[in-house]
Amino acid sequence: MILKKIYVKNFRNIKETELEFNLGANVFFGDNAQGKTNMLEAVSTALGSSFKNARKSSFIPFFNENGGEKTLINLYYESEAFPDKINEILFESDGERNSVKINSIPLRKAADLYGEFRYVVFVPDHLNLIKGYPDNRRYYLDNIAVMQNKAHKKIQYEYKEALKQRCAACSSRYYFGDTLLVWDDILIKQGINLTYGRLKYLGLLKKYAVSLHEELSNGEKLEISYKSDVFGEGGADFSDKENMYGVYKKALGSAENDGFAKNTPGAHKDDVVFSLNGNSARNFGSQGQLRSVAVSLKLAEAELIRDFNREKPVVLLDEVLGELDKNRREYVIKRFAGDKPSGNSQVFITSCNINDFSNVGELKVWKVEDGRFEPQ
Repeated sequence: MILKKIYVKNFRNIKETELEFNLGANVFFGDNAQGKTNMLEAVSTALGSSFKNARKSSFIPFFNENGGEKTLINLYYESEAFPDKINEILFESDGERNSVKINSIPLRKAADLYGEFRYVVFVPDHLNLIKGYPDNRRYYLDNIAVMQNKAHKKIQYEYKEALKQRCAACSSRYYFGDTLLVWDDILIKQGINLTYGRLKYLGLLKKYAVSLHEELSNGEKLEISYKSDVFGEGGADFSDKENMYGVYKKALGSAENDGFAKNTPGAHKDDVVFSLNGNSARNFGSQGQLRSVAVSLKLAEAELIRDFNREKPVVLLDEVLGELDKNRREYVIKRFAGDKPSGNSQVFITSCNINDFSNVGELKVWKVEDGRFEPQ
C-alpha cells in the first residue's frame, strides 16, 4: 500500500491541510500537543476507527448546531494489486453520523473497509498490551484475526451473544434448563472457534516477533504463550474436537450458574503471557523493555501482513522512540526509515526530536505547529 496524498479539514486542531507523501519515510516533528498525532489519527479514523477510540464529536472542533462545517478526510492511495490506479476513501462526520465512501461508492459500515487498506499503527497506549488487563490482549489478538479473516468477527459476535443470553437465563426467575443447554451449545462451539482463530494468528505473529525482538534488544529472549481459561496453557488439541467439546461442557457444568460472566468459564477470560529471559514481562519488565516488546509485536504484525497477504502495509508510528535506549532507537529507525526499510513499507513517524533521523537518507519532513504542517 502507498498513501499518496491526504486532505484533512476540521479534524481536532487541523483546520485544513493537504499533504503529499514520500514512498518511504515521512516524519512529523515538533513540540507536544501541536498536531503530529492528529494527522496519524486522521488516517486511522478514515479507515474505520480512531486508534484513540474517541467519540465522534470529540475530533470536530469547528462544528456547531447552526450549520458548522463537517470533518472531511480524503485518502488517496495505490494498492499493489493495481499499482497504476489511484483510489480514494472519503470520510465525513457531523459529530453524530459518519459516512464513508470508496471511489465514490458509499459503504454501509466501517467494517467493509477491512482488507481494503492494510496498515499497522503503534501508539504509546500499546504498552498496555503487556502491562494492562487481559481484555487488552484479547482485543489486540482478535483484531489481527479479523484483519486476516472476516469470519472471526462473526464468531466473536455469536460468542458474546451466547454468553449474554446464558447469563440472562441463569439469573432469570423463570429459569429453564433446556434454554441453558441451547446457549451452552453455541457458547462451546464458538468458544472453540474463537480460541482456534486466536491461536492460529498468535502462532504466525510469534514466528516473527521472537526473532525481531532478539535483534531489537541485542539478544533478549521473548516468549509468548496463550493461556486458555478452559484448556490451560497450550492445552488445546484441535485434532480432537469431540474431546474439546466435552472438556468445555464439563467446565460450564461445574461453574456456578449465577448470571455473571466473570463466573462463567470460557474464551472471554483467556490471556496472552509475555516473558523476557524467563521472567514475566508484565511483572518485571522495565518501561523500555515493555516498549520494546510492543514495538516487536508491531514489527511482526507488518511482516505478517506482508507475507500472508502479499501486501506491504502502511506503518504509522506515534512517538515510538520514547524510552528506548540509543541502540534500540537506531534499530527502529534503520528498520523503518533507513535507505531500504524492511519490506519497503511506507512509514509515518511522529517525533519531538528531528535529530534522531540525522543519519537517515531520503526523508520527507514536516514541522508541526498549532495544527499547521510546514515542509522542511
